[in-house]
Amino acid sequence: MTYSYHIFYFPFKWKLYNGKELLFSEQTDLAKINIRNDSFWIRQQEPVNYDELKSLYNEKNYYYKFVHNILYDEADGSSSAMIYHFERDEPRQSDKVRYVIKVKGRAKPYSLAVDAMNINLYATGVGFLSFYLRNDDSSQKEPDDILRINQYGRRIMPPFFDDIKNRYELSESIGIEGLWPVKEYKDDFSSYSVDDSWKPASFVNELIMELADNIVFEPVIDDRMFVASWYKNDKLADMFTENDEAYMNPADGFSSFWYKYLFIDGSFETCQNDRMKKELLDSHTYTRWQKYSSLYGVTRYSFMLLTNSSAPDHLLECFQTIYARMAELVLVQRASLLCFSDEVTRVSNLSNQEVGVISERISSLYKEYIRFINIVYFRDVTAQDQGIELYHKLHSFLNMDECIHDLDNEIEELHQYVSLKEDRSRDQKATRLNDIATFFLPVSVITGFWGMNSIEAVTGEQESFKWQCLLIFVGVIASLLVIYNKKKRL
Repeated sequence: MTYSYHIFYFPFKWKLYNGKELLFSEQTDLAKINIRNDSFWIRQQEPVNYDELKSLYNEKNYYYKFVHNILYDEADGSSSAMIYHFERDEPRQSDKVRYVIKVKGRAKPYSLAVDAMNINLYATGVGFLSFYLRNDDSSQKEPDDILRINQYGRRIMPPFFDDIKNRYELSESIGIEGLWPVKEYKDDFSSYSVDDSWKPASFVNELIMELADNIVFEPVIDDRMFVASWYKNDKLADMFTENDEAYMNPADGFSSFWYKYLFIDGSFETCQNDRMKKELLDSHTYTRWQKYSSLYGVTRYSFMLLTNSSAPDHLLECFQTIYARMAELVLVQRASLLCFSDEVTRVSNLSNQEVGVISERISSLYKEYIRFINIVYFRDVTAQDQGIELYHKLHSFLNMDECIHDLDNEIEELHQYVSLKEDRSRDQKATRLNDIATFFLPVSVITGFWGMNSIEAVTGEQESFKWQCLLIFVGVIASLLVIYNKKKRL
């Protein structure tokens, strides 16, 4: 029996190795990724069995067709591909791959079956490493166990340096067992130094680097993985099914668990004000199916479902596929915006470069941004009421509209800056041309005059060369005086 299910998403930004000076579109060109010959990651574009085929059918019918380009790897190798989807081979071949979390104060590590491990790379410079984990161990089914699995299972770097010693937020170790080749995909975080900020656990780094040999990556959004999880517990479900305010009433015992479950708190609630707690729970909870013993919750780092043991299989499968995919899409959007913003900052720091170089970088960035708006960022992704409502909640708590507005302003200001530099460059070139024309004007007049009258006829043949030199000298002096007076007036 499966008691809970946990999906951990590690978002990161990637680019081609030594691609710092490339255009944005070249830095994130999926077609230029070199997949390692010895990699256990397999690009998977088609379902491998009947169950996956049914699941894919349900997903595609749920989402608008124009959303499919960013959700599914169906490209034929063309440069227009938006996503490459890779799956780790071992979980398909063995049921012994486990996600193991050793928590301080618990003798037995938490061990979850790994149903799948995926890496998605997107043409916006974003990637995801995903772990699909099944909890079928009756010794780790209690509410406190579920809270610890989510809290410690998502932590893949120390949030505070002192936590390396104290382990309040961090597990004692975390890793994957049962992968090939036989080696330890595990980190106990003891090797971290003060110079290792934003450095993910070693097993995360190894898994990604085993995919390709010409990409570099770094975390984006947060120092924790995003959590999508469902949990079946009859006792908890009975507490909220017929009580409309149980989930948000600070005086009700259920609200304490729901807050910790929703906001991924391990041992205590991180909100200690009743009014604020009530407001947070009310806004972050989705109650459409409350009387069917199903309570959903959405935050900027979690997407949760609490239900009872009689929940139909299709409900849980829908959460693991359709809604998990929705959460992933919104995370892709949010992470992509951060990548674009990072490129804006990088281009802004190129003020000492030639204006043509900066203009080309901005043009590439703007082109990819327009592509993102048209293919990745959507106001709605489905016609289903529940999907619309949950999608909007995810958008709201990740501040998507505000981020889009800010990025629009950043790109517009950058465009104006380059336009001013281009105008200034054109003005400088025009000024130089005017100076050249001004310089030769007196000489041209003199030359034109003497072109109609032979200088030898006026001065004599022996004196003509002296007069020519004198007139050229006078012409040059006159030109310089004209240019000087013109500059002085400016």
